[in-house]
Amino acid sequence: MANYIKIKAADVDEADLTSDIIIGGVTSVAQGLANGTGNADKFCIHTAGGQSYLLTTLAKAPEWANQVISAVTANPGGVMSIVQNSTGVKVTAMVVA
Repeated sequence: MANYIKIKAADVDEADLTSDIIIGGVTSVAQGLANGTGNADKFCIHTAGGQSYLLTTLAKAPEWANQVISAVTANPGGVMSIVQNSTGVKVTAMVVA
């Protein structure tokens, strides 16, 4: 299991996010909002430190969530695993709470 996941800057299309995104201690990943409400454009990553990352895509949240899950559960796991974006859709916003 990876300690960190990385979303490459090339997969992010948001003016304020110009570098890679690295998230550590992932405990859960789900399509939809942090409160559990489903949403086709958003997925949420929760960490052991109590943070939640709400990421927005264009109608590809289920695919992105599944790709993050694959990165988190990569076997054999290394220190970091890169999320492989095969959707052709980039992350357009990220909110950290």
